[in-house]
Amino acid sequence: MAGISQAWEVAHASLDYIRDTVLITCGDDDLIDALIFTTALDANVTPVSRDPGLQVTYGGIEVSAPDELRRPVSINAVAQSLRLPFETVRRRVQGLSRAGLCLIGPQGVIVPRSADTSPAYIAKQRARYERARSFHQGLAARGLLPGAVFKETWPPAEDPLVRAANRALSEYVLRACNDLIALTGDVLSSLVLLELVIANTRPLTTAELHDWRRAPEQLGRPVRIAALAAPLQLSRETIRRRLNALATMGFCRRTIGGLVATAPSSTRPKLAQLVEANQANLRRLFTRLRQLGVVTASERP
Repeated sequence: MAGISQAWEVAHASLDYIRDTVLITCGDDDLIDALIFTTALDANVTPVSRDPGLQVTYGGIEVSAPDELRRPVSINAVAQSLRLPFETVRRRVQGLSRAGLCLIGPQGVIVPRSADTSPAYIAKQRARYERARSFHQGLAARGLLPGAVFKETWPPAEDPLVRAANRALSEYVLRACNDLIALTGDVLSSLVLLELVIANTRPLTTAELHDWRRAPEQLGRPVRIAALAAPLQLSRETIRRRLNALATMGFCRRTIGGLVATAPSSTRPKLAQLVEANQANLRRLFTRLRQLGVVTASERP
């Protein structure tokens, strides 16, 4: 039972981290455009991510893989990954292309080196790296690092492999988003549900959080639509439409005090699977970061 409770506690911390990373990635840009850009870039640099030597060569913050090493990805593959309509992704990719943020060729879409070496993009990489550091430190302080076999630390370094770490972080966040999308059916509904759960549970103590997973509708703190719209930089009408869809699926309910996330009994096995999948995904992430020297052993038991 303790293991199950710990996994849910890790999942709760992960939701905050995932939400913050998505918002950092978005910045002042359109949320869907930012997710399409990130999904395409993640696919483009797969050859680098799979080669330990290239990971280090193109791992520093100021260095990025040349365009010839980037593997094109089809618009259809991006659309399927985010469960967005093909036409929506095609139209938005064209907009990104006009802005110089991607190239469209006969083999597919490439995010060029010029787009991920700009000062604005580098600032986002640093911010994502630091948010991951605080996430890791928070888990370590609470004894919640999944599968850790020794004490870990994320020490400052003179020249950390920020870009290489970001590739690993991006894979984790996109994988988590894909799992949430599979639950709700579309990316915006998933992010609204994510924000709703975070808002409902933010005031809860650790003990209350353990009880919340059994009765989220009863223990979650209700929130208003405005409190969900502001962090996601979405209109209240967009939030309202997504909440209506989530309510139809049984994932939220309106109360006198506001909105609360719910968990239909039919989805609870799936939610438990997602919590376990998150544990595995985090183990994979931190293993990658250890291999890159970002996370290191500070003391063996």
